[in-house]
Amino acid sequence: MIVICFLTGAVAVISVNRIASGIIDREYMDRAEQIAEAMATGIDGEKAKELTDMVTDVYFGIDNVVPSTEWGSDEWNEYMSNYDGIEEEPVFKEIRDYLRKYQDIFDVDCIYIMLYRKSDMHAIYIVDAALEDACAPGVVDSFEDGVWPEKEDSPIPATVTNEEVYGWLVTGCYPIMHDGKPVAHLCVDISMNDVKAKERSYIINTAVTILVLTVLLLALALFYFRRTVISPVSMLSYTAKNYCSENNDVVHHSFEKLQIDTHDEIGELLASMKQMEMDMNSSITTLINTQNALRETEEKAHTMQELAVKDALTGIRNKTAYDHEAQKLERDLEDGFNEFGLAMIDLNFLKRTNDTYGHEKGNISIRRLSNLVCEIFEHSPVFRIGGDEFIVVLKNRDYRNVEKLVEDFNNRLEEGWNDDTLNPWEQISAAIGYHKFDKTVDKTVDDVFKKADQAMYERKTAMKAGRKD
Repeated sequence: MIVICFLTGAVAVISVNRIASGIIDREYMDRAEQIAEAMATGIDGEKAKELTDMVTDVYFGIDNVVPSTEWGSDEWNEYMSNYDGIEEEPVFKEIRDYLRKYQDIFDVDCIYIMLYRKSDMHAIYIVDAALEDACAPGVVDSFEDGVWPEKEDSPIPATVTNEEVYGWLVTGCYPIMHDGKPVAHLCVDISMNDVKAKERSYIINTAVTILVLTVLLLALALFYFRRTVISPVSMLSYTAKNYCSENNDVVHHSFEKLQIDTHDEIGELLASMKQMEMDMNSSITTLINTQNALRETEEKAHTMQELAVKDALTGIRNKTAYDHEAQKLERDLEDGFNEFGLAMIDLNFLKRTNDTYGHEKGNISIRRLSNLVCEIFEHSPVFRIGGDEFIVVLKNRDYRNVEKLVEDFNNRLEEGWNDDTLNPWEQISAAIGYHKFDKTVDKTVDDVFKKADQAMYERKTAMKAGRKD
């Protein structure tokens, strides 16, 4: 009888622990994976690739890579000096600040970007958004045991670890893609120390409570006859032992279904078990509802985010997205980064096309112009800011070669205009004008916008004059 009662309590405690721990771990793992996927999908893939290339150019140029296990040694310091200056690059600061912003929003321990090279058993830090003790770009973790992506473009399943330095931690990683190719993996760390401490406290309290109840009931149960005690205790023991065989992510009614009308300590034990089951069911229901609500919220947020920044007709980014980009450019100006320009493009004869051939043919003209702009300025973000107006934020290679790109753009338009095999609405005409930021005369992004707009209208006026001739 004593053994049975103690086993009953132990099985109940183990059941609670397995159910609660399994649900909590799964909840945190799902959250880490969802955040990692949302961040990897939303980050600027071009900038992530630019920063990754900076780090890997140094990495591949070094004969002897010193892993983080040698942290602080002379060899490690000499190795890390090769990466000096990367943290001062504007693209590094922009990506790090972006990660820190969402690190605060999602209330997670750390968000960082790593490049996994399974062939060398190296995980290379690209940028670490941790506010304290952040790993510098180029730090290499070298290990054979661990979870690696099956492919460069596949996510890494979330894992729960318990390490001496960081304690309980769940980590999820998702690939960052650019032009359909993997760049690196965005990783999210969420601490589980607090929830594990509460879990242990809950299990200990539950175990102590059950132990006290078991001892009390045993003292009273010894006064009852064998036929009065053995059968109820056997039923409880059997139910408890089979409790863990049920699904751990649904509510249970095993103890609730039991009917033992002894009106003694065994009845009280059954009532305690039923109450424990009710409490567990309530906790499980709350966790399931929270998980469903989180998933629904993130799905709605993802849908709303796509609708908010995407132009329905062309599929490129819209006026709202440009406003966000302009705000980022303003922040770049405050940080001293001013190597950018704007190109304005305006479609000619859209009203005539709509009036003559219908709005659907006008939409074809808009889409053809959109495709041409994206094709010519392939290294810069393109936005549709009006019915027939487009704007390009000139960056990097496009910024440096804008004169040649504008010439190519006009030549392509001229070829299409003179192509008699095309329908009238496919023979598009457009005016383009651009302006690069000049710190001697420009103060804001809007100054650049106005000058680019003026240049576009001067081009449109010249085109009209040419047609009159």
